[in-house]
Amino acid sequence: MPTYDLRPATYTSDYLYFTSKEIKAHDGSELDKFDAEEEGIVNTYDPRGRFPFLFINGQYAQVGAAGYSPGLIDQMDFDTLHEQLTSGAHTEATDAIRAEANLITKYICHSTGGQPASACQP
Repeated sequence: MPTYDLRPATYTSDYLYFTSKEIKAHDGSELDKFDAEEEGIVNTYDPRGRFPFLFINGQYAQVGAAGYSPGLIDQMDFDTLHEQLTSGAHTEATDAIRAEANLITKYICHSTGGQPASACQP
């Protein structure tokens, strides 16, 4: 199954610091390592080492599977799914992904005091 390496992705914001780590490849080989601060956060909130792991400003932690089944997108290629999401198509997969994105946005907006307003206003 084709995959995309999103490890080089970056995000810059006046409101958030973003870091992303891919710990293991599909074949089980090691990829990224946590720095000491990240290791401490994961050990505190996810001592069993389940992934994915999402940590937002010390206020929210999500451990394990997202709010939708990965089976919804397992057989889809990235470009098709991206097109469906950006075009506003409503499928079981796109609706589930948008719901999860809205929940994460809500957590981020709460942790930043509603900033930036352009992203946090309904």
